Amino acid sequence: MKPRLVVLDMIGTTVRSGDEVPAAFREAMASVGVSMDDQAVSSVRGRSKREAIAELLRREVAAGADDAVIETVYGRFKASLAEAYRRGARAVEGAEAAIRVLAGREVAVVLATGLDRDTADLLTRTLAWESLPVVGVVTGDDVRRGRPAPDLVLAAMHLAGVEDPRAVATVGDSASDLDAGAAAAVRWNVGVLTGAHDRARLERHPHSAILGSVAELPSWLVSVGAL
Repeated sequence: MKPRLVVLDMIGTTVRSGDEVPAAFREAMASVGVSMDDQAVSSVRGRSKREAIAELLRREVAAGADDAVIETVYGRFKASLAEAYRRGARAVEGAEAAIRVLAGREVAVVLATGLDRDTADLLTRTLAWESLPVVGVVTGDDVRRGRPAPDLVLAAMHLAGVEDPRAVATVGDSASDLDAGAAAAVRWNVGVLTGAHDRARLERHPHSAILGSVAELPSWLVSVGAL
């Protein structure tokens, strides 16, 4: 059985992950006097960015943070990240080729991200991905719950018209990506080493394989008789 749908994460999986997201988190939190270390940022990588900020604020601000503060910090985060991506974003090497191979084998591809819709659209424009053979992009704005809940995967399935999770593969670079794939009960739940978390961290979460990058996905699917 080959997958009918592959759901690919964006930042760290198909889009190169530098310091843009951690820097945006640190700057946004600093605007309300909260200092974040790398471990705190790493703990929320892959999550819905608004949910991550709400959790970080509630963890770090003794009196808690109300919705207005959360929205202010989230707005600062989005603005900082958008500015970083306007200066340039690059695809993970081999990501575009992998997407074209999958599409050429009649496998639908949907990109998924915990980012908001405006930032995701900015990324696709910056990367000139409008002509990439994907069904579409699902974002944190499109779902009620971010990862590790399965909502992004389920939204991608709905977009592609695929109902059976056993016909779905998910690929991501964070523990939350793997947890979301498992929560959606997909058949192939793949981690990659080009982003948020290292092999040791990913291997502690449900997975079918841990690959060096998404560029290896088509050949791995062939190797397991799925393509």
